[in-house]
Amino acid sequence: MSEAATAKTTFPVFARHHGVWEGTYTRLDARTGELLDHHQSRLTCLIAGNNWRQINDYRWADERTESREFPGVFGADGWLRFDNPRLTGEACEVDPNTIFLTWRYKDEPGNHFTELITLVSDTHRCRVWKHFENGVFAKITIIDENKVGDNP
Repeated sequence: MSEAATAKTTFPVFARHHGVWEGTYTRLDARTGELLDHHQSRLTCLIAGNNWRQINDYRWADERTESREFPGVFGADGWLRFDNPRLTGEACEVDPNTIFLTWRYKDEPGNHFTELITLVSDTHRCRVWKHFENGVFAKITIIDENKVGDNP
């Protein structure tokens, strides 16, 4: 099997995320339900060999933009691991439609996040982040996305 096919075969749920996704992020205070943030997103997810590359582009109504890149490496143990200057984390497939992810921002050592990514279909996914700040469940981010392209 070629190196390019290895991760796609070994990690079939991740392979279904390969492509371009557009949607919205909505962040709420976990205790009050107050809306903290809402913005548009365009994510490009790529698998090349045993490498994952994700580019997140965000757009707010006030015309602010932000772009972030998240490279990762698929391990033989079934985990995708991230370790870059901004964050460290890992993700795994938990069933035919679901990925679990956990991470920490390196400049926020008291905080960590968990994420559940569910493929509703091959062209629709929803994601939920739980934000923990110094041991307290503080925020929740709800992400709804549709696939707009297979080949980034």
